[in-house]
Amino acid sequence: MAWVLARHDPTPPTPAPPRIIVTEPARQGEAAARPGLPAQPLSAATEVPPAATGEALSAALNEERVVLASSAVIEGLDADRPWVCAGELLTLSARVGGTPEPGVVPRWVWPGLETGAELHPGARLAWRAPATAGRYFVRFQLCKDLGGRRVGVLAEQIAGIDVRACGTGEGQAHLLRIEVTQRGPTTFDLRAVSPAPIAAYTWDFGDGSSTVTTVPEATHVFAPPAPGGQDVRVHAVRLTTEGGQGATAFVQVRAQPPPEGAPAASLKLERVAARSANDGWRSQLQVDVPEDTHVVWERVERLTVSWDDQVGTRTYAWRELITVKEDLGRGGFRGDVTVPAGDVRSEVKQVLDTLHGRDAMGQEVSLSWASFKAEPPRPSSVSPERPLPK
Repeated sequence: MAWVLARHDPTPPTPAPPRIIVTEPARQGEAAARPGLPAQPLSAATEVPPAATGEALSAALNEERVVLASSAVIEGLDADRPWVCAGELLTLSARVGGTPEPGVVPRWVWPGLETGAELHPGARLAWRAPATAGRYFVRFQLCKDLGGRRVGVLAEQIAGIDVRACGTGEGQAHLLRIEVTQRGPTTFDLRAVSPAPIAAYTWDFGDGSSTVTTVPEATHVFAPPAPGGQDVRVHAVRLTTEGGQGATAFVQVRAQPPPEGAPAASLKLERVAARSANDGWRSQLQVDVPEDTHVVWERVERLTVSWDDQVGTRTYAWRELITVKEDLGRGGFRGDVTVPAGDVRSEVKQVLDTLHGRDAMGQEVSLSWASFKAEPPRPSSVSPERPLPK
């Protein structure tokens, strides 16, 4: 195992990530007024389309929008590229500051092509550009559930994204980029992909540490979020070369459970062969909970990882994804979880599920498994067969 030791090095220049972000002064007075923030206010010539306003998106989501006074601040939004080709993925990440408030939910909302609005929870978003070139707007919000249809908006910013019509060889796949592979809960392998040889790589890991390598790979161990704080911390990893090229990627680091004590729940997983290609992929779960505790399950977080290590995240009520066949008591059960065939495209490498809940003491309990894993693509002039899970 080859490790690259991170060090703080103020000498190499630290490039800012691509800034395609603008701030809309709807409920962002605190953040927009603070000096030194990278987000810039909308110019007078920039107009947000009616369908992308906060009021229109709330109406499309069947919500009652309530603007709240809050100490929460969105310090800025980052993107992994300054523009995107039609149909390609662009990753956005939000930096949140201010005084943490209980019950705050970060989310992204934007006008949908088939629906009035699309919604994605979390501080990170893998956004697929529409097939038509143009300028599109994606809104990041810090919200709070006020009961019923009422949703409180504490702060928000809007990203203006340029989508271009790219011909063959005109996309950004040939430019410098960073591939990210997670090796452990807080350990990540980073690899620079460039069409031309590079003598030195300067890595800024987004956590106050940096390093310079002469090879295109680096490994970094991030500190997990502090107990009692946010469950997920997003770091913007920035790469520059001696020729002035730059690239940005994002990594998500999750809070780790306390190491001491017996686990509050255990998992057994068995994959079930699909009857046909249209049945998707099904796994049988058995969750056991010790007699001295009780677990209440809340949600399942599903991560869809593509071959280029882009990650899409969706959160479901736990019984929305898991069909319980037998109740074993204290929160234990036997059941099935399915990945529909329509959710697995050719670019999907694996689907990871995490079941979240709380034990009798109110502590977070989580169980994770891979619900789908594809075989590596085979080099062939013939279209590959449908990938089968291991």
